[in-house]
Amino acid sequence: MTEQDDAREAAEKLGRNNLLAIAAMIAAAFFYLIGDSVVKLTTEHLPVPQIIMLRGLMTSVLVAAAAAATGAFSGWRHLFDRPVVARSAFDGITTLLIVNALAHMAIADATAVINSVPIVATLLAVVILREQVGFRRWAAVLVGFVGVLMVLRPSGESFNEYGLLAFAATLTIAGRDIVTRKIAAEVPSLIVTLASAIFVGLTGAVVAVVFGSWTQPDTTDLVMIAAAACALFGAYHYSVVAIRLGEVSLTAPFRYSVILWGLIVGYLVWGDVPGIMSLAGMVLITLAGLYVFHRERLARQRARP
Repeated sequence: MTEQDDAREAAEKLGRNNLLAIAAMIAAAFFYLIGDSVVKLTTEHLPVPQIIMLRGLMTSVLVAAAAAATGAFSGWRHLFDRPVVARSAFDGITTLLIVNALAHMAIADATAVINSVPIVATLLAVVILREQVGFRRWAAVLVGFVGVLMVLRPSGESFNEYGLLAFAATLTIAGRDIVTRKIAAEVPSLIVTLASAIFVGLTGAVVAVVFGSWTQPDTTDLVMIAAAACALFGAYHYSVVAIRLGEVSLTAPFRYSVILWGLIVGYLVWGDVPGIMSLAGMVLITLAGLYVFHRERLARQRARP
């Protein structure tokens, strides 16, 4: 086999892997949305902290089983690494914000606002990491925030404390992603996921105890929370598959498919039909986020020797 044949085979393999990675990212977005939808339905019967605690417990069991089956549990000591603990704390706060927002917002609106994370992350990268951001990325940030305002509609029903909770979640998610960069490469992904699941469950338990919010769940509630935990585990799994199989710059933009899933599920389950303003805002958020990804890819290409 010649070098040209080797190169062709490598290119074909990369192409196949990228297609699989794109499919995995779309699947991850779908599972995230399904999990959020089930949680939103469950908030009609149970307090938010209780749902977070029970889902966190069930997810922890699933992730721990997967870690044990794959041998990743041998790295359990990394559960106490400072960056891992910090990331888990961000996840706990994020979950409280998101579930409270989902309980009171149309799921498509909440999903769109939460997916402005790349735009918020650009701002935090400037403030915290002192990264240099050019005019074009600043323009994308501005367009993205206009999109967020169009979804929240300052003079409309979505602009309330719950809409602000959804936006606050973008800050904690961006903070989590920045902390994630500091986690050592040798720490297994399942250990990081397990730490987050445990911390999220504990966060829900603490809030439930402090505020005395506990309602006896029935069998249907427990089945729904178990389904949400399975969906969350599926989302974690396919996210890892997407990142490991394909090029991040190619697969990451497909996370925005969650906005489309949100529109479909919101209509089928709750009969939600977003207005023209909200739809336009979702488009702006998506385009701004995609452009930020594009500029980051160009910056990485220029940095290569």
